Amino acid sequence: MASKSKQGNSNCNYKQADTRNFVSHLYDALERNKIRAFVDHTLERGLEIAPVINEAIEQSRSSIVVISQNYASSPWCLDELDKILECKGKKGQLVFLIFMDVDPREMREQSGPFTWIGQSEKGYGQENVDNIQRWRDALRKAGNLTGWSLENRLEAEFIQSVVEKISRRLSGLHKKPLAFHLVGLDSQVQALYSLLQLEVEEVLIVGISGNSGIGRTTLVRALYHRIADQFDRSYFLSNMTDISSQAGLIKMLETLFGDIPSNLEFSDDIHVAINLMRSKLHNKRVLLVFDDVEGLVEPLSHLIKAINLGSGSRVILIPRHKETLISLCNEIYKVRPLNDDQALDLFSWNAFQERYPQNDYKMLSNCFTSFFKGLPLALTVMGSFLNGKSIKEWQGAFCRLKKIRQVKVQDILRIVIDGLEDNERTIFLDIACFLNGYEKEEIIKSLDQCGVHANSGIEILAQKLLIYIDENNKIWMHDLFEEVGRQIVVQECPKNPSKRSRIWHHEDALQVFKQNSGTNAIEGIKLDKVAVEDLIMNADSFKKMKKLRLFMMIDHVPHCGPAGHLSEKLWRCFAGNRNNMFALLDALVEEIFKFWSRGGGA
Repeated sequence: MASKSKQGNSNCNYKQADTRNFVSHLYDALERNKIRAFVDHTLERGLEIAPVINEAIEQSRSSIVVISQNYASSPWCLDELDKILECKGKKGQLVFLIFMDVDPREMREQSGPFTWIGQSEKGYGQENVDNIQRWRDALRKAGNLTGWSLENRLEAEFIQSVVEKISRRLSGLHKKPLAFHLVGLDSQVQALYSLLQLEVEEVLIVGISGNSGIGRTTLVRALYHRIADQFDRSYFLSNMTDISSQAGLIKMLETLFGDIPSNLEFSDDIHVAINLMRSKLHNKRVLLVFDDVEGLVEPLSHLIKAINLGSGSRVILIPRHKETLISLCNEIYKVRPLNDDQALDLFSWNAFQERYPQNDYKMLSNCFTSFFKGLPLALTVMGSFLNGKSIKEWQGAFCRLKKIRQVKVQDILRIVIDGLEDNERTIFLDIACFLNGYEKEEIIKSLDQCGVHANSGIEILAQKLLIYIDENNKIWMHDLFEEVGRQIVVQECPKNPSKRSRIWHHEDALQVFKQNSGTNAIEGIKLDKVAVEDLIMNADSFKKMKKLRLFMMIDHVPHCGPAGHLSEKLWRCFAGNRNNMFALLDALVEEIFKFWSRGGGA
């Protein structure tokens, strides 16, 4: 039976005769946890129920399917299940399976209580004979989904555990932002879904190719959110540019498993990471996405094979260069640009929050969409940038675009960044150079203490789609945005890093400290373990950096020198967190102030 309500969090699908009491208790527990579930007891055999069921399922955010011994004997349940799986594929609807005295393997193999569906076609009525194969397929697909089994557990404890898990998943829907209006993605999501062949038990690796800015990451994210709950574990690993280095390994393992044990020692290869990942993922059905992969064919291949992923696992690679994919992937999907109608649709959604351009802007809108040649990133960012601006400002932006001989997303982004206010631009460059992938609250706290109004600035950057806040409240910036931001900083002084506002390459930072060549231009520095193994810092190192406001130490505590070097207070600031340390220079400012007050800065 299905809910016939037009709203609510969950629709319930179950066989009444087997599960009436269980579903009643489940309903009460869902209500106590403020999950609106609709269980319809009024529909009876012989009534025209299909339109009501379809409407209920389509308008639900999730469905709870209770599989029991006699479930497969009900045409109504099987029709609902088929519709639920259709909505899962097309709309990303969440599906929660509960198995009552049923083995999921029996569903896949259609054995045990599911043998009946193949032997008794007459039992469904002559009018349903043509539906048998469709129902068999639905049962097989559902059997491949991850669910919860009652087995010999206490019903009350089992229901509470299930409801808590459902609650967490539904809460995540509110926090999952869309990078932009997903125009033109449905057909490509479906094509990529088919290429993944989720019904195949082998481990498959699928690569995503396409030009920069064409929407590869957005496409994979859209599919990821639709299929993630079909796996025992699912991970989306962003900015995986170098898992062959120690810093890259730590970043990947933290993304997968949270904090890394502080006593874990890494060698020069990836065997330690492999052992840790194998212990967590061995024989699990896993969905792994590696985004922004660059030049990692050998370590990636070794890593994937050595983990020994379970049957049906899928690995998706989004590389910077197609060559990375050729020798590693079973299948390659090439992302297509938008057609003219889709391009105008996407641009309009971002420029006007409407599907079509406003009358006065139609001609200019067509000019922009024609210029961008179906590149979603350019259409999205420029549309958002032009939102609320006058026709004169639109004309000025297009005049700047026409000076670009060849369409490059980087040049388009540069126009948008140049149009930012000073505070927004500062935050954008800080994220591009230092903070990509950090937690939002951590970034806000750090930048606020540096005198930057981070909260409002981050919201504006998100509205302009220059950054993306994921479901874990981490801030991400597209690799092209990061590249453009860093180019802007390098162009401040191409030949002398010490005269730039931000220093993130460890070679440049090391040179500044070893030569005491810091300048008044420097606002932020990042150091990592490779750069500072033998580095000694003291107040002399910072005396010329009067604008320094952000100092980051990655997985390292610098050596303290003799008297006159960093104070104990600053040492604690550095040592407080093993990874991704933010030293906001409270103590350092105090140390340098003492140095200046002694006349050292004269």
